[in-house]
Amino acid sequence: MSDTSVDIEKRMSQMIAQRTPAERLKMASSMFDLGKKLMVAGLLRENNSLNEAQIRARIFLRLYGECYSQAEIERIVKRIPNMQLD
Repeated sequence: MSDTSVDIEKRMSQMIAQRTPAERLKMASSMFDLGKKLMVAGLLRENNSLNEAQIRARIFLRLYGECYSQAEIERIVKRIPNMQLD
């Protein structure tokens, strides 16, 4: 579903294509950073007593939770420093 007209999508694509690869990478990195900040804010709004390790684990689960089985998730979390499932 999109509420953006085809003309606007085309113009946006052209504008992005005119940027250098470094500029596009910077834009993507900036968007990822903003997404992460929004995830953290949402997590803390749900439960403001989460520690850093719990926040990292919940971000991991939101981004990649559907890609792995529960057993794989537990193995991954155990191997990553400063990550804690509840």
